[in-house]
Amino acid sequence: MYNRIMFYTVGLGNLGEEYKNTRHNVGWQALDFVCGQAHFPSLVKSAQYSGEVAEGIIADESVFVLYPDTYMNNSGSAVAKLVPRELTHKLVVLHDDIALPFGELRVSYGRGDAGHNGIKSIIEKLGTKDFSRIRIGIAPRSLLTGKAVRPRSGTPLERFVLKPFTKKELDKLAEVNERIYAALETIIKDGVEAAMNQHN
Repeated sequence: MYNRIMFYTVGLGNLGEEYKNTRHNVGWQALDFVCGQAHFPSLVKSAQYSGEVAEGIIADESVFVLYPDTYMNNSGSAVAKLVPRELTHKLVVLHDDIALPFGELRVSYGRGDAGHNGIKSIIEKLGTKDFSRIRIGIAPRSLLTGKAVRPRSGTPLERFVLKPFTKKELDKLAEVNERIYAALETIIKDGVEAAMNQHN
């Protein structure tokens, strides 16, 4: 079964109901949408891959999805069990980005972790930065500049990213998730450079 896998898509998040609708779990929420849109079968709990997994088809290619159950800071231990080192270029990670305003996304490849502990763990465990990412904005947007606004001085970043989305934001996530799915389709079908050109 697993030898046929052409692409690996991982959503980053934290296990538990208290984290379900928080900003830090937006990668899991996006992957939920992807699985639903592509009519993946039900997730299966896997001790082998330290998370919940499923296999389906996107853009006529086999795709294996993983929700690590290791918590964000140790995501790399699960990803390294799944993705062979010679196939990291087939990996796409969906994750939150505090440097982007809510509603925006960026496709990137080969970047550093930019302070994101989940990405840091993946880079360390895989021994490479050579994988694709769909970065999902979670920061407030400035009314003056339209750019991301960091949390107010004195507000710990960890507290902000673990806050739940507002009802208005959750409603907008449906449209954001559609764009994430389109970007993932482009990565799989045409490559990450095409996805950057079309979706950034």
